[in-house]
Amino acid sequence: MFEEILIATDGSDHSARAAKRGIDLAKVSGGRVTVLYVVEPVVITDVSHNIVDDVVVGMRRSRMKDAEKATNSVEELAKAAGVPAEKKIVEGYPAEVILEISTGMDVVVVGSMGRTGLTRFLLGSVAEKVVRNSEVPVMIVQ
Repeated sequence: MFEEILIATDGSDHSARAAKRGIDLAKVSGGRVTVLYVVEPVVITDVSHNIVDDVVVGMRRSRMKDAEKATNSVEELAKAAGVPAEKKIVEGYPAEVILEISTGMDVVVVGSMGRTGLTRFLLGSVAEKVVRNSEVPVMIVQ
């Protein structure tokens, strides 16, 4: 039924709730989860290159630390539930990467809104793009 489940997380409360539901789904269906965190590229313009390099390195390091924390948390939940889990941290644009990695999955599980605070009506922009363009079922968790 749902053997391969992609759980996209960004460390937000919504994605934490989504992760729990995705793990529950995997447990009842005998499936496994892939926990995905997409690190957005750092883009800074109009500043001295030396300053930009230092800022980009620091921001990237911080984002990777957030990614590790979020994916480790979901992985621990999965292990506690007896669900096999694989972590993936990928750099790119969240909706695009989620859609790309979802190929071959049985379902994608995402939170309704992410960390940005810039939300659309009812759904966050990443969740909305995934729902509109996914070739596999998408479970949105509020």
